[in-house]
Amino acid sequence: MRANLIDAAARRWSLRAALFLGLIAMIAALATTVDAQGQPKTPHWFWGTDADAYAGDTIQAVNQNGTVVETATIASDGGWSVVVSPEDATQVKLRIVSASGDRETALMDVIVGGFDPDGHSITEFQVVDSGDDLDDLQGDAETLTVRIIARRAPDGRVEFGMRPPVGDDIFPRARYFPATGPDHNRWLRSSEIDFGDGFVGRIIARRAPDGRVEFGFRVAGYDDLFPRARYFPATGPDHNRWLRSSEIEIGRPQ
Repeated sequence: MRANLIDAAARRWSLRAALFLGLIAMIAALATTVDAQGQPKTPHWFWGTDADAYAGDTIQAVNQNGTVVETATIASDGGWSVVVSPEDATQVKLRIVSASGDRETALMDVIVGGFDPDGHSITEFQVVDSGDDLDDLQGDAETLTVRIIARRAPDGRVEFGMRPPVGDDIFPRARYFPATGPDHNRWLRSSEIDFGDGFVGRIIARRAPDGRVEFGFRVAGYDDLFPRARYFPATGPDHNRWLRSSEIEIGRPQ
């Protein structure tokens, strides 16, 4: 076991030395073949040695605008190197493109003649978010998490709306609770609210005995839903301030 570890360390040290010597040779070649007047900027050399699990996969350098500026293939021993010109990028993130899921580093500065003596470990590469559209994720969900929002209108009525997990607030056509009455035995309801992908329902509201307005949400086929924070105060605040309920989870109508 110890011999294997020593062999692996020696292999990585040899690769590191070869990369370093290659960089020196490249800089020397540039210095002798390009005149000073039109000399390009010496590139930054990014490299690593421990990407064994991604042997054969592609590694990309992606600039600050999201453009792939360089690509390479990870060797069978996990070694790789990508050379990036400062003329192509001021910053890059390195991306491993793999069937098992892409991984990326954070953005790093591209430095003229840059070379990191220790290279970049696979631990710097984090799993990339799948990038699935939120609407697609919502389509697969059994429930949707929403909030009821409310404010006092200039005429004293309470105006209601819904806040979905993503996107703009939704305001049904019938969304105002009267400034006075009815009593607490009568629930009023809004016009239907459509969140998309089959999630629909209505806000319900009634006046509590202490003058506050109690509200909830009604979806066909379920008991009425009442968030923990569900009372709008009897007085105040003014119409510039929206209050919101605690979260509720709704299902599709049954």
